[in-house]
Amino acid sequence: MGAHFALGGFTLVEAVVSVALIGVGVASTLGALTKFNSIAATSRNATGATAVLINQIDLFQSMSPFNPQKMNQNVDPCGVAVAPQIPKDFCNNPPTYDMTVGTHTIAYKDPVTGVVNTQPDPWPVYREPARWNYPDAATRTGATGFAASDVGQLAYQSDNQTFWRLQSTAPTWYQDTSGGIIVKGTMTCTVTDISTASMPNTYKAVFTITYKYLNHDGVSHNGVTLPPYSQSMVAIRSSDI
Repeated sequence: MGAHFALGGFTLVEAVVSVALIGVGVASTLGALTKFNSIAATSRNATGATAVLINQIDLFQSMSPFNPQKMNQNVDPCGVAVAPQIPKDFCNNPPTYDMTVGTHTIAYKDPVTGVVNTQPDPWPVYREPARWNYPDAATRTGATGFAASDVGQLAYQSDNQTFWRLQSTAPTWYQDTSGGIIVKGTMTCTVTDISTASMPNTYKAVFTITYKYLNHDGVSHNGVTLPPYSQSMVAIRSSDI
């Protein structure tokens, strides 16, 4: 009689179950990675918003004169009568700062061009980091060594402070007029008079930046409406005199 040997292997059912388990594992891993990326992006945006708010607090604390009790018969640098001496930008419309009592939407002035941005949500919250930095156009257009994976990446040109995206490895470029800004928002300031006997002529300023990201935009998505992100910072300042 001949000997019979059983050959080891997977049955069809076992193979199907194995593939299913692998699929579940891959799906779970991708879901976790997506969640991690979302958390990282949210934290990144919050950090950018915090930096913007800190800059506004510093500006508020440095504005001068800040004398709510003093009636000034003079005019500001733009020829507008100021009374009392609470800083307000009369040189731009809309003003880029307004520390008078009330709630104001603060316009954004480009720090390079000095132009006031009147578009919706003008405040930069997160700017894409530049992949390359070039001193001038000649250096940028003469660069070499690009790979296909570089197409779409951002470059910064320092002589005129412009941003460019790689269009082909030749290379060819097109200017990114957004400056690589991915997330932007709106800034408001609420100023109240909190003067007391112990702190005369003292004002409180609450700066708030509101920005949209992914589905947090106040619009219904599949029946779910999520509000935009919002962060605030508070500063208190007394009269200069």
